[in-house]
Amino acid sequence: MGAVDSPYRSTRAKATVRPRGSGLAFWPFGVRAAVLLVPVLLVVLAVAWGAARTALGLGSAPAGWVLLGIVLLSLLPVLLVLLSRAVSGGGGLDPAAVKGALTEAAAARYGLLVPCNVVPERGESPAGAVTSLRGLRGAEVVVVDLEDGHAWWEHRLLLLCAAAARLGRPAVVVFTAQQEGRPGRFAGWATPADLLQRLQDSDPDLRKAYLEACGQAAGVRLAEASGAAPAARLMKELGLEGMRRLTHPPPREALHPFLEEQLLARRVDRFDTSPEEIDLPRLLALFTPVLHTRALERSDEDAAWLCAALLDEGDYIAFTDSGRYAGLLPGAAVARGVLLAVVRPEA
Repeated sequence: MGAVDSPYRSTRAKATVRPRGSGLAFWPFGVRAAVLLVPVLLVVLAVAWGAARTALGLGSAPAGWVLLGIVLLSLLPVLLVLLSRAVSGGGGLDPAAVKGALTEAAAARYGLLVPCNVVPERGESPAGAVTSLRGLRGAEVVVVDLEDGHAWWEHRLLLLCAAAARLGRPAVVVFTAQQEGRPGRFAGWATPADLLQRLQDSDPDLRKAYLEACGQAAGVRLAEASGAAPAARLMKELGLEGMRRLTHPPPREALHPFLEEQLLARRVDRFDTSPEEIDLPRLLALFTPVLHTRALERSDEDAAWLCAALLDEGDYIAFTDSGRYAGLLPGAAVARGVLLAVVRPEA
């Protein structure tokens, strides 16, 4: 007599292959699927919109609102997950835990402290600062500590910002200062390009020195691009007669990689005799229009701190601990950190 399959066995077998529900009311496919689907939707919708514009002859039509809609539609799976978590009571967020994690991440990106006036030793000439600039070009964030107001001069800050603006690194300059007898207090952050422009606008002599150095460097580089080293006549016309060792240092005699900064250092050397110091009031007077002074203070109440973190629209967000600078994070990294705390991919 042949064996007959039991209906119970069949039911059990089917039960073993039935996909387990995600437990999400508005998104049945799981958190991981929602996160992975976002870039796919973004690409598909963008391609579809591009094809539609071409087919319908809408090439000149503004696409701002459409692109915003594409981004929002791409995020729809994640938004449905968040809604499901909120409805089910599983969308709770521990502000203290998020605050601690982000503060720790910011501390890891504190930044590289720049020596006073860009040189290791006080009294060293600006030309010696070029050596220090070499070590800063790999940093994303640098910290300029104004200390008690006698540590930094305007023309030395110009040298730092000119190099950073030309090379693209460092991307951010953070200022700290002694306030009410307490050192290392956060004063603000800004981009080197903004600082450079403000310094030029504030002092015609600094602007002239900067533009002359840029003009000399451009002349040398243009001659170098022609395939031959700058002739003595050209060097004389550029005001660099007898300075080949400056533009093409031995032993290789190749073009100086920090040519602009080397020439600028030579131009601002004369300001060392009567420098303009930067204290906190002078910092604010010079840079208030471009200085970002808001920060996330660790001692603030957790929920308010988290709300401030999400509402900050800056490219970077500073972190402080009792007013003392503690670190810096890109704004996108802060938002991503909060999102990941809510949407945890399932194992």
